[in-house]
Amino acid sequence: MKTLFIVIDGMADVSHPELAWSTPMQSAATPTLDRLVREGCCALMYPLGPGICPSSEVAHWAMFGYRPEEFPGRAYFHALAAGLPLRGGEALFMFNLVPVERRREGVFVIAHDENHIAGICARLADGLRELAPHGMELFYMGGIEFIVALRGGSPHLASTDPFLRYLPLEELRPASGWEEDEAAVSTAATLKAFVAAAEERLREESAGEGELGLTMKWPSRSCEIEPFEEKHGMRAAAAVTTPCFQGMGTALSMRVETACGAGAGEDLAAKLEAAGDLLEADREFVFVHTKYADEAAHAGDPSAKAEVIAAMDGALSAAAALLDDPELLMVITADHSTPTTRDARIIHGGDPVPVLFHGRTARRDAVERFDEVSSASGGMGQIAGGDLMPLIRYLSRKARFFTG
Repeated sequence: MKTLFIVIDGMADVSHPELAWSTPMQSAATPTLDRLVREGCCALMYPLGPGICPSSEVAHWAMFGYRPEEFPGRAYFHALAAGLPLRGGEALFMFNLVPVERRREGVFVIAHDENHIAGICARLADGLRELAPHGMELFYMGGIEFIVALRGGSPHLASTDPFLRYLPLEELRPASGWEEDEAAVSTAATLKAFVAAAEERLREESAGEGELGLTMKWPSRSCEIEPFEEKHGMRAAAAVTTPCFQGMGTALSMRVETACGAGAGEDLAAKLEAAGDLLEADREFVFVHTKYADEAAHAGDPSAKAEVIAAMDGALSAAAALLDDPELLMVITADHSTPTTRDARIIHGGDPVPVLFHGRTARRDAVERFDEVSSASGGMGQIAGGDLMPLIRYLSRKARFFTG
């Protein structure tokens, strides 16, 4: 059997009073997902663990069956997606140029018009690139993003970006446990000197714009990773849009197809069409990722998120050839919950997410609706992100007999 693995980014949520204490998934009209649930088996999954609020890339890494120590870092994925000329062993860092404000508690990123700041970045990118010392390259990625590649550098640095805007920026320093490591200390010193020079240049070239600063996140390394096919015995592909997952698919030696649509339903429909073509060709495992539910959650309107989920259900209903294929295992889940709360203290949630296994090899349970609460009664029980690929290998009849 072949496998279609659909991740609806940030689909899971929390209960909302404006939805009569339902989640957007519970509130949404999802006849197709509910039909698949009645024909399949559900589970409730903690992508990393109870209460852990994972980033999308880390959650996917676990779901694809890779260990944390194998994770190269998200900046590497973005570099691969952009086709940057990388050398093995380079340390990579994502820098964002943002407006900042100095307060008694520290330096904070402040609200800003990202398009306006992107214009400043485009104008100053060449000048900032000239400040890179020997062995360092600075690549402008568009928007407010830059990637630094440092030959001989260490990826074992702590991010300065706290991601939560009510917290101050962190110091650029070695990561916890690497404070005495010579390469990490040297890398931190090199990046500190570059940031100081760059911020001085920003003060000179952008007078009247307020104070601008560079934040660093996603320390990474350029490295070889065991291909997905070697690890799991399936020729794999990805139908995706974002640089993160274009790069992750490339890193895992998947065939990567870029597909997208202008709305939630259109986006998933385009990706399902691409997935169907890939499965019809020679791919045995196709990963589909769509981000519209997560974006709706960050906008803070639970009803709008329910509408997005309903629109994606409509896209699924149109993919009859996939839904009715007796030789296809379809797995649908979220990489994390995204509470639609407008709470500055939360980006992603630490709640469990529902998982649906649909195919002739999956035991049928008594669940009738696809949502976070109903799936808690699913026949697969409670699982972790790292349990997904063993279950997929088993249900697609590619698992080996285990004898200890």
